[in-house]
Amino acid sequence: MKISLDKFESYLENKNLKGRTIQEYIYYFNKFTYGSFDQESASKFLSEKSNRNGIARSFLINLQKFIALHHRELGLNHDQRLYALEVELPKLSGRKKIRRIKFLTLDQIKLMEQNLEEEKHKVMLWLQYYGGLRTGELMKIKVISFNWGKWKKDTKSWGECNVLGKGDKERPAFLPGWLMIRVRRYIKTRGSLALNSTIFIRRYEKYKDLEGGSTMWQRTFKKAAIKAGIIKVDSGGKVIEETDISPHIMKHSRGTYCSEVLNMDIKKIKEILGHSSLTSTQIYTHANKENLKKELQNLE
Repeated sequence: MKISLDKFESYLENKNLKGRTIQEYIYYFNKFTYGSFDQESASKFLSEKSNRNGIARSFLINLQKFIALHHRELGLNHDQRLYALEVELPKLSGRKKIRRIKFLTLDQIKLMEQNLEEEKHKVMLWLQYYGGLRTGELMKIKVISFNWGKWKKDTKSWGECNVLGKGDKERPAFLPGWLMIRVRRYIKTRGSLALNSTIFIRRYEKYKDLEGGSTMWQRTFKKAAIKAGIIKVDSGGKVIEETDISPHIMKHSRGTYCSEVLNMDIKKIKEILGHSSLTSTQIYTHANKENLKKELQNLE
């Protein structure tokens, strides 16, 4: 992905930013030489000592918005646009980079389920959690994606769902037996679906089909989160930014649960979440380290 400096500068000027601010963003633009904008490149950029400041972070926020707005000109498809929007930028404090990962507990997820009206959305919620799925991956799931034949031999066992990640790279998502049963029941309510049919959107022929389904799910998810009291709103009905969440939080929730509660090895969590590098997975080890320090403090 090659971004024109002139176009990015024009974008900043159209936002009526001060000249000095624009020059500072251009300085960091020239330092951002990773070739792609994703969680790994953004985290690496902010981890560099000279970039651990609010201006560098604000630059990335503006770059993220620019990419989302001009994704077609940049030759990006909807999946790639969605992945760019899902990149979370850590808040910075002093000289150290602090990645504050938002996640939901199992009790909060159950509360979310109670505030979703349709079984379709409840199944989507749990699939995204247990599979550690990005929203784009969720939308591309088909009837044939599941290992129905092998799982039916023992319906109490965990099943598998083959999901398509970045660049349509395949990976398995592991699902508990009870969730496989709910997915099967939901599929039956859709009527006679062909094996190659997507189960949450009517069709997946063009990226706009995927985009429409993703947008609807994000709206439904946020509505349920507000009802559950997870997302807070002010007296004017506006969402309080610090409490805002999106469906991508389900992936973080799964990673955090595997790290904190199950104490799983980071390499195994990497495979469960479908990360291409351990760098993306290491964000889930912070909370675990804090728990270990507390245990040591109590023992000493």
